[in-house]
Amino acid sequence: MILSSPAQRIGKYSIVRQLGEGTTSNVYLALHDDSFASVAIKQLRKSWQSDVHKAMFTTEVELGRKMAHKNIVRGLDADLHEKSGAYLVMEYINGVSLDHHEQADNLLPLRTILSVIEQMANALRYAASLGIVHRDVKPGNIMLLPNGLAKLADFGCAIPVSQMGAVVAGSLAYMSPEQLEGEALDQRADIYALGAVLYRLLTGKPTFEADNTFDARIAILHYPIIPIETYRKALPPELIAVVNRALQKYASDRYADWDEFLRDFGDAAHLIHMSDYDMDAYRGFSMSTQSVLEDYMSADREFSRSGFSRSTMHD
Repeated sequence: MILSSPAQRIGKYSIVRQLGEGTTSNVYLALHDDSFASVAIKQLRKSWQSDVHKAMFTTEVELGRKMAHKNIVRGLDADLHEKSGAYLVMEYINGVSLDHHEQADNLLPLRTILSVIEQMANALRYAASLGIVHRDVKPGNIMLLPNGLAKLADFGCAIPVSQMGAVVAGSLAYMSPEQLEGEALDQRADIYALGAVLYRLLTGKPTFEADNTFDARIAILHYPIIPIETYRKALPPELIAVVNRALQKYASDRYADWDEFLRDFGDAAHLIHMSDYDMDAYRGFSMSTQSVLEDYMSADREFSRSGFSRSTMHD
């Protein structure tokens, strides 16, 4: 992506460099004039100054001021009347967004993924307690710091619980059927999205194969997801069950709330943490290579069990 040339200043902030460019806004690394604190500034571009997009940006500013959670990027300041474009000032996160780890050849270790998902579930549970549906949970909106802390960003699509948005917003690959249909939403829409994120981080693949946007929409509404075992062998059935339930077509078939999700997810994570079996041995390999590894490891585990039995009997 070719980034546009940033302004030298926005309000009382000096621009250091451009960090990114979204559909409606630019994001900059900047320094506060007085404190010299590093911040991230998200500024709405002039070509996106419609009432709908201004309203969405205003919502993000208001939510940024309202929320305080260790796993949510904090909003620090805002000016909705800046001549060069309304802007929001956020804490600067010196980490990496997880869209850098959503391909099969660059997946994160399983235990890192489990930690990130647990942190995001807690952040979204907090948002739900304030009556907020994020609507755009995806790897690109999750920042991972070197110390393992994960933070959820970009509440630009967020709406109050049970509200129908003025526009259908979000990222198609992580959008629940009811969100795609423009229906009223609750936390179960974000549970679906986090389930899709978990699927992507585990496999490096989307939940559906589609050649175009139309086919993707049909798949989300009507087709079952590609079984996760198609891409990643030897995942424990408890974790697969969590993914499958989170990604149910009907909201009533998913987890009722984040507490219920975290209970089952926590149980699955605990089993993995207690296991001495290296499930990361399959990470990033083709299915044929995974099958070879599975045969080898199964034989190795069988040998270990038989050896243990013989030594126990001998004693």
